[in-house]
This record gives sequence, structure tokens and C-alpha cells, in this order.
Amino acid sequence: MLDKLLGDRKYFKLLFIVYLFSNTLALGYFGITFNPLCLFVFGYGIVIFIYNLIKGEFFYSKNHLLIIGLYGMLLFIATYLNKEYSNKNSFLIAGMQMIIFLLIFGQPRSMTLKKLKQELQCIIPLTCILVGIASFISLGMYFLNISGTQNGWYIGLVGTRLFGVYFNCNPASFLAVIVILLSLVAIKNHYKGEFLYYINIIIQLGYIILTQCRAAIIILAIVVTAVLYYHFFRAKEISRVKKICLNLVMCLCILSGTVVVNKVAFIIPQLQGATEEDGGRFQLSKLKEIVSLTMSGQLQNIPKIIHLVDDVSSGRVTLAKDSLDVWQKSPIQGIGAGNFRSMLVDTTSDDTWGQQILHSHNVFLESLITAGVFGFLLFFIFFIKTLFTTRDILIKYKNKKSYYIILLFIMIYVSEFIGGLLDFGVFYVYSLSATLAWLFLGYIYWLNDQPDMSLVDNTNIAIFNKYDLLSIQYQKQEIDVLKPEFVVLETKYQEDDYIMKVQYLLGESSFVYDVYYTLHDNKRDEDIIEKELARDFYSLIKDEMTNIYEQSHIK
Repeated sequence: MLDKLLGDRKYFKLLFIVYLFSNTLALGYFGITFNPLCLFVFGYGIVIFIYNLIKGEFFYSKNHLLIIGLYGMLLFIATYLNKEYSNKNSFLIAGMQMIIFLLIFGQPRSMTLKKLKQELQCIIPLTCILVGIASFISLGMYFLNISGTQNGWYIGLVGTRLFGVYFNCNPASFLAVIVILLSLVAIKNHYKGEFLYYINIIIQLGYIILTQCRAAIIILAIVVTAVLYYHFFRAKEISRVKKICLNLVMCLCILSGTVVVNKVAFIIPQLQGATEEDGGRFQLSKLKEIVSLTMSGQLQNIPKIIHLVDDVSSGRVTLAKDSLDVWQKSPIQGIGAGNFRSMLVDTTSDDTWGQQILHSHNVFLESLITAGVFGFLLFFIFFIKTLFTTRDILIKYKNKKSYYIILLFIMIYVSEFIGGLLDFGVFYVYSLSATLAWLFLGYIYWLNDQPDMSLVDNTNIAIFNKYDLLSIQYQKQEIDVLKPEFVVLETKYQEDDYIMKVQYLLGESSFVYDVYYTLHDNKRDEDIIEKELARDFYSLIKDEMTNIYEQSHIK
């Protein structure tokens, strides 16, 4: 029992998700300035860290873990050295960020595909339930025109924008996008209560649109375009130019559709007494003016362009300028975690900054300000390495059934990163979305270091954990038109896995695999189970077999 609680990080990740979800809610509205759950989570994390250290579960040879670990250390050192502003909360945030890097992002040596799937089958339902309930309540607050402000925090309908039960609608919108992606993973793998995930997708779409979060709507457009492209256009023979144009058209249609839906939906709260206070979040007229002034090429237009961009971005330019002034207070070592707001107020001599201005609203600027020049360089190197890792794993799974799941995993951290360019980003413990981004980025790094694995489960009776191609014998034939046959050669049980050796016959060609799986229900007849699994497994590796066969003949 102790080994499960300390050696299996699944339980810690579940607790961490609950803790981060509670941080995403508008606790400040009720005067809650300190989340007591953090003490238990932090203590549990320290114990797991020590236990994993003793068990040798940490990788010391992985470059990405070393880079981000060093960044975390620099952040903690900067927090310690900033004695004027750092407090207990600052150290808690820095410590939590290190825990995210080591225990959420970093995968243990004992990680297997079986454990990864078991984590997903717990993490995805829990996250979808928590966020689904919160977003559903928020939608109710919108249509009933329920709103309030207290202790400098808002809930419900704020102007024409929906905050709901969350402390800020922008990170909540990023979280909603991620929950949509998690729901798609659950649907693809036929999780229990599949129809509930469809309902959750509708709820999250509604919440995103009604928040009018521009970054989230753009992210949503990119996600929807990627999913539609994968299902309907990826395999078609279309030129690259046409594919790009098609994607742009889909994005524009989605963006236009959200504006229309938002206008129509706002009729209901207006009947409850809500009033419209702004002329549209996207401010298309100002965007057109910015483009026109930029295309003119006249230098005297630059100040006006900057002013317009600042208006359209809700003061992001001003915030970036003031953030650089804060950075200049400690450019080499950085200001540490959780100190930005207090230093911003002192630097600008302006205490009217909103309660939710907790950082610089740009992920690169934030790494520079909090961890200094060296921290910024480490994070930038990590960012470049992540780009290459993302490219490599997409190429690796290009002809595999798991490509779609890999694409969804990637979109999870890409969504959060895009949001982090102009809003709450990938750092700290303000929002659950950032932690989910680190979690799935960690999965991608781990999967990229492993042999090909199947992330898709087409069967309801078992989980496919891994497979090994043992032998190939082939004759030159039209393999696509041949009807496959299979023979189960052997089945054995080893280290909590069933191993089935199965031979697939395609005409005169033969492929032999070892298939590792975990049974959901072993009460059924063994022969029936084996035949069903062999058929289901073929659908997963059909494309791979065809690709191997074709490449063999090319050589």
C-alpha cells in the first residue's frame, strides 16, 4: 500500500489536479487568500520526491529534465535572494513549480505504457467532471444574469463576458479548450460514459464562446481546424497551397461563428437586465486601422500603431513596458516567484492594477523577469528542444493509428503556450491548465524516447500496453487487396501482462508480433478473447504493416 501511494505518482497527480482546480476557482471573492490544501499537497510531494530519490526513479541523463530542473533551481534561488519582497507564498509557489517539473512533467524510470494508460483513465475523467460541473454552473450564471464583485474579485457575468465561478475567464477558457481535447481522447479510446464526454464538449464550447476570450477562441479555431483536417482532409491528394487556404477558411468560419453565437446568446441575459458595455472584444475597426497604418510604411505612424495595439490587447503593451522596468530591478538573478505584482505596484507607483495582474502576461518575458537572464536562456533552449521533440514524434507516429492521440496530446500544451504569449501561461499554480500542459508534455517526451506504442484501444475487453514485431516474411503482392488471416501461436502471463504471440497472414506474407495487454474481464472464454484481441490489434497495426511491406520492396 505504501509503495503504491509513494511509488505510483498517479495518486499524487490526481490530488494535484484537485488542488490546482480549486486554485482556478474565484476563492478570493469569498475572502480566501490562502488555499490550505497546498500544505498537504506540498508535503505529499516532498515525501514522494525523497522516496523516488531513494528508489532511483529520476533520470539524470535526460537533457530536457536537466534544463528545466536548472531553470526551477534558478527560480528558487532568485526567490531566496529577493529578501525585500519574497514571503512564504513566494517560496511556496517556487517550490510547487519545482514539484511540477520533477513529479508532473518528469516521468519515473518505472513508467510504462500500461501505467500511462492507467493514469489517463483516472486523470481524464476526474478533470472532465470537475471542469464540466464548474463550466455548467458558470453557464447558468450567464443566462440568469448572476454576477457579483467582492474583495476585488468578480464572479458570474461581468459586462458581456462570462467569468462564472472561475477567478479569471481567460485561463478558464484555456482550461476549457484542454478539457475538450481530453474528452476527444476519452471518446477515441471508448471510455465509460462516452456520451457524457460529448455533452462536456458542448458545455466547454459554450463557456469559451461566452467568455469572449480572444486568445482562447483563436486556440479553439486552431484545434477544431486540426481535428477536422485530420479526419477529412489529411489523406486526400490536395496541394499544400490548397491545404493552407482550406485551413485558413475553416479558422475564419469558426471565428465568425463564435461572434454570431455570442450575440445571439446575449439576448437571454439581456432579458434578465444585463446591459452591453462594449462594442466587441475583437475590435475589428481598430485592427483594420492598424493594418492600414502598418502597410503605409510611414515612420510617423508608429506611435499611433503602438497605441492602437495597446487598446486592442487590453493594455498588454503598457504591461510589457512596465514589466521590463520591474526586470531592470534585478536583471541577472531575476525577482523570483510570486513577487511580480508587489514590485509592479512599487515600480509604477500605481496601486490601481487589478487583483489578477499577477505576472507579465507573456511566457518568455515572465521567464526573464522571474529567473533572470540565465533562466530565460535555459527556458528558451528548452522551448527549442520541445519544438524538435514535437516534430520528431509527429514523424515517428505519422503512419500509426496513434497519430491522432499524439496530435491531441500536442495540442494540449500548444494551446496553453499560445495562451501564455498574451495571458496566464505555463508557469506557477494559478490555473490547472498550466499543470495539464506540463503533464502531457512530459508524456510526449517519454513516448518519444520509447519504441512505437499504441495509444489507441479499439477493444473494450483489454488495454494494449505494447507490442514487438518479431519477424517478417513477404512476397511481392498487392497487400492492400488481401484479406488478413491470423493464428494465435502462444499466450503467457508475465509481470502483470498477458503476452500473445500472433501471426498475421496476408497472402504469402507473414508478420509475427508479441502483443502485451491487460484484461478488463477474464471471465470469458480464453479462445474467444484471444481471437477478438487479435482482430482488434490488427486494426491498430494495419497501416504500419503496409508501410513496412512497401519500404521493404523499395529497398
